[in-house]
Amino acid sequence: MKLTKSDLIPYQEYQKLHDKFLKEVIEEKKVLRVNISDKMSGLFETKLTVFYQIQEMIRAEQISDPTYIEEMLNVYNELLPDKNELSMTLFIEIPVQEDLRAFNKTIVGIENHVQLLFDNIVITSYEPDDEEKEEENYTQSVHYLHFPFTEEQKDQFLNANQVTLKVNHPNYQVEKELPDELIQKLQEQLSKN
Repeated sequence: MKLTKSDLIPYQEYQKLHDKFLKEVIEEKKVLRVNISDKMSGLFETKLTVFYQIQEMIRAEQISDPTYIEEMLNVYNELLPDKNELSMTLFIEIPVQEDLRAFNKTIVGIENHVQLLFDNIVITSYEPDDEEKEEENYTQSVHYLHFPFTEEQKDQFLNANQVTLKVNHPNYQVEKELPDELIQKLQEQLSKN
């Protein structure tokens, strides 16, 4: 499910297609974004959302160097789920900087406390390479989470009618039932990987 150089479009050609892709991504993100609380939101990542981020970077900076493009692919592909996974970017969104810093001090380790709940199953998130970004008493405002499924859990998720996203940190708990359209999109994505 990872992107390769052959998936990308040279920036001159992409420039002509920009509006088309922008519309597609806006529509996709309407379904994939979930407001978890007044402090957090999440965006489930797909090949299209990551493709768009890379193409926009290439377009904005007019990048054509294949080595640099390969480095970008390596970085951005981390946002995409691996086999039997879903992935989500978690945004901590508090407009006042002092309040954001204070809140982020209370939720260190949040990347390991976000869960998908369905049919009495709990899938807990992890963040690849989170030890490099996490400070001892402060967390980042953006986390790239992965939700790993076993084959049995995957089969049950593909038939689930109700899915809840839960933040279950010792200092912050909130639950959000996912809308049907998002559940269907996630089931479709998980069935392909």
